[in-house]
Amino acid sequence: MWDERYGTEDYAYGKAANTFLAEHFRAIPQGRVLSIAEGEGRNAVFLARQGYAVTAVDSSAIGLEKAGKLARENGVEIECIHADLASFDFGEQQWDGIVSIFCPMPSALKAIVFPKIVKGLKPGGISCWRPTRLGNWNTAPAAARTRTP
Repeated sequence: MWDERYGTEDYAYGKAANTFLAEHFRAIPQGRVLSIAEGEGRNAVFLARQGYAVTAVDSSAIGLEKAGKLARENGVEIECIHADLASFDFGEQQWDGIVSIFCPMPSALKAIVFPKIVKGLKPGGISCWRPTRLGNWNTAPAAARTRTP
């Protein structure tokens, strides 16, 4: 599905960072950032331009190819990993920030991924979320931001 969506010359969501991320990225401590469901790289490239060491994970190989191209166009480096979030190893206390912008995630996948995020964040790390639809989380605000202890 996502390879088909990203399989054109155009960037499906443009090349500029998501507005929410651009307004709130400063809350993420400088260092290593994991951007999950990154797609074509607009948010990863933005963060890399701000000085973060960014790893982009996505299930679309085509999206990640375009992310690499966008990074080169902007003179930055990002690490791209082609993986499914359910099986991707977030590691333990590796990330200063974990970002998810418009990642469609059914409840079953959230149950797998959310504990990995908590485990993967360094102490003081930030998880910055922007859900796909505001109405799809009954208990989360439009933008959930969590700091680890």
